[in-house]
Amino acid sequence: MKNIENNIIGYIEGYYGKILSWKNRNLIIKSLYKNKMNTYLYAPKEDVCHRFCWRKKYSKKWRLSFRRFTEFSKKNQIDVIAGIAPGLDFNFKELICNKKKSTNSDFQALLDKAKQLLADGAKSIVLLLDDIPNNFKKKFGDNISEGTYHGILANKLSDELGQNIFFVPRIYADELIEDEPSYLKDLSKTINPNQRIFYSGKNIVSKDMKNYEKINKVLSNEIIIWDNFYANDYCPRRFFIGPTSGRENLKNIMINPTGMIKTDLLILDIFGRSVIRKLSTRQWEIIIYTHGVPELFLKIKKFFLMPDFGSNPSIQSVKINREDIEVIDYLLWKWKGELSREWYPFLFGLKQDLQINKKLLPSDRVIKSQTIPLSEFLKKGELK
Repeated sequence: MKNIENNIIGYIEGYYGKILSWKNRNLIIKSLYKNKMNTYLYAPKEDVCHRFCWRKKYSKKWRLSFRRFTEFSKKNQIDVIAGIAPGLDFNFKELICNKKKSTNSDFQALLDKAKQLLADGAKSIVLLLDDIPNNFKKKFGDNISEGTYHGILANKLSDELGQNIFFVPRIYADELIEDEPSYLKDLSKTINPNQRIFYSGKNIVSKDMKNYEKINKVLSNEIIIWDNFYANDYCPRRFFIGPTSGRENLKNIMINPTGMIKTDLLILDIFGRSVIRKLSTRQWEIIIYTHGVPELFLKIKKFFLMPDFGSNPSIQSVKINREDIEVIDYLLWKWKGELSREWYPFLFGLKQDLQINKKLLPSDRVIKSQTIPLSEFLKKGELK
């Protein structure tokens, strides 16, 4: 696999519900190096100092760990870019109303944290304003639009740091545009064209990236694909490990996967090979075997290959039989290892879903094993 100079290809720690240890982050770095990728985005939603309490300063202990992490990454030729997500409660009125610098302002808190992350080894800063409520006008009025305000903030942070930054807009996929139709146009009129922008394509979870260039009709900025193909924080009873398609030879693309370390190391090996050229079924099989997945897993792979795409997905039609349950039983009780332990709840949940589908799960097991509202729903016979 050839690593094209100046391309940005790598791993995003940007999911909900999981947070990696420093030891596991180092394992990701090694995998990125092995797969000839070059970038790690630190932006875990579960780091309170990153998002929910973004004004809170990192402790000395955390900073020491982060510094060691960036040093280790540099030795492995991986750039660490560090995110800050102040959008939940940032006071945007300060940007216009307060002409004088204030040591207590939200912007100063943002700037101080960005400088700290750079001082501790991050190569660049990523400003994230995604996944926030659509209530900007209610909070700040409509004298200046949300897209304009966001562009102003990105530019000001970049100017104060003396370097270009990365930016994640609130509208980060085509399917979100109708939420605020003028957002990207207003952003384009304001944001410095040298700031690089993350975008997820047609959908938040996109089937392919063949049409992602549409964003360039609005923005002249360089686009980095934030790829949620392998993400499962929005569907925590599922995970996906199939080869991607429609992503070959993209210049800039990073994946946001699961936060399960052994699963993500497997995904990186799959993604690292399929991002350059289409991965054959046999090549994919060899990769999963290398990670200790039993050959028998292939009999139920249909449940784990890819997510359901689009704003109005249809139910996937797959043939279900008793052999599927027998295979899952083998994987649950006879396959042992770190990866099998990560997959245990997913495999067990799938087994019960198959049993429910085939009406093989007794009513007492339904009540004991399913959540109260789901078991009540099933007992009423509303699923036929």
